[in-house]
Amino acid sequence: MTDKDQRRDQRRETDRRAPRGRRAGARREGERRLTKAGQTPEASSGRRPAAAARITDAGRLELILDVTRRLMSVTDLTALLRLMAEATTQLLDCDRATVFLVDHETREVWSKVALGTGEIRFPIGRGIAGAVAETGEIVNIPEAYADPRFNPEPDRRTGYRTESLLTYPMTGHVGRVVGVFQAVNKRGGPFTEHDEATLSSLAASAAVAVENAQLVEAQRQLWTSLVETLAVTVDARDQQTAGHSRRVTRYAEVIARAMGMSDVEVERVRTAGLLHDYGKIAVRDRFLQKAGKLDDAEFAYMKAHAEKTAEFLQHLRFPPDMRDVPLMAAQHHERMDGKGYPMGLPGERIHLGARIVAAADVFDALTAPRYYKPAYPLDKTLEIMGGMAGDHLDPQVIEAVHRALSELEATIEELKPTWPKPGDEGMGSIQEAAGGLSERDRAALDEKAKATSAPPPAS
Repeated sequence: MTDKDQRRDQRRETDRRAPRGRRAGARREGERRLTKAGQTPEASSGRRPAAAARITDAGRLELILDVTRRLMSVTDLTALLRLMAEATTQLLDCDRATVFLVDHETREVWSKVALGTGEIRFPIGRGIAGAVAETGEIVNIPEAYADPRFNPEPDRRTGYRTESLLTYPMTGHVGRVVGVFQAVNKRGGPFTEHDEATLSSLAASAAVAVENAQLVEAQRQLWTSLVETLAVTVDARDQQTAGHSRRVTRYAEVIARAMGMSDVEVERVRTAGLLHDYGKIAVRDRFLQKAGKLDDAEFAYMKAHAEKTAEFLQHLRFPPDMRDVPLMAAQHHERMDGKGYPMGLPGERIHLGARIVAAADVFDALTAPRYYKPAYPLDKTLEIMGGMAGDHLDPQVIEAVHRALSELEATIEELKPTWPKPGDEGMGSIQEAAGGLSERDRAALDEKAKATSAPPPAS
């Protein structure tokens, strides 16, 4: 077959696979649209090596099917954008690609997948991607610098050279544009209609995957806001511990990460931290807001909040990966020596997440002011918590506290505005809280000192 015959067959294949029924005003030959000022294709993901091999039609189809299968299994938007960008560079044999999403509430186009930058955001209608998001038209620019509407400033700033651009809309199930593909610098020449047909195949599956991921994200945000609202509701009842649940949650997150937990495990600990005192919603105000030490009967009544936490949280339908949260929240007053409450569980039977929340709970009780004590400095806090390790707190968790000390210290400073203030109901005055260690904390240190100074047993 001659070269002329090959070119003729290629044109026929291109015509056969080209998209039918372009939208009004879609690309005509040589059409170019203005790029966003300050937006450049080098702020993208999925860059391929210059020597990347081109793929055959059969390989392209196989890749589209493989990518489609993977798209259906990814629900994290950032991971999804990166997967789509990488697939675009392979399928179109181009240098770089970015996948933008459309936020119709804010009327912005945005992407987290960009090399060397953070999140990109700009209004719908601005630049090539913004125009495609607004009109739903395909824009194929064969020679960027030959078009007076192209903005070369980003290239000059970064040293990158934009030659060709293909920008393609991603349309959702109701016909609304949900995203935009932007491919840059096809190898061997400008993008063809065959490339547009290829991107059309990917865009159909990608739109479904994006809408699914957005639905999952919306459900996650709803769940998170519900849990945070429950925590705020409890804290609002008691000015003495205002902001306590939020602070415990942040400290627990820091400690969990210092223990090497995964993101999913940290999120479980975080949720347990927010809900650890939810049972206090059932405690009467005259006990919860009492300014001063509780007597034995009052303290026994107050301890019931741990059981109430478990009881109330059983009514919530937790996601499968959060099923341990009620247990973790309810066990945060258990002790390693089995003398805690509500169940009196020994250390090995206490959920690790509960042991982390317990340490974060104590950490906040010591570093924030209470009606019976001032805010303790970090060195005194660590001394007291060290005295509680083994009997009360998990020694491994205390080790993690020490490893995360700098981050915990920064978090304390960040959260100081949430501390209860002198003059708040039940807090007393600065003078009343300035007497150094509280009675219970002095007792804890005295008990530890006695234990460490006792003579060793006779051999």
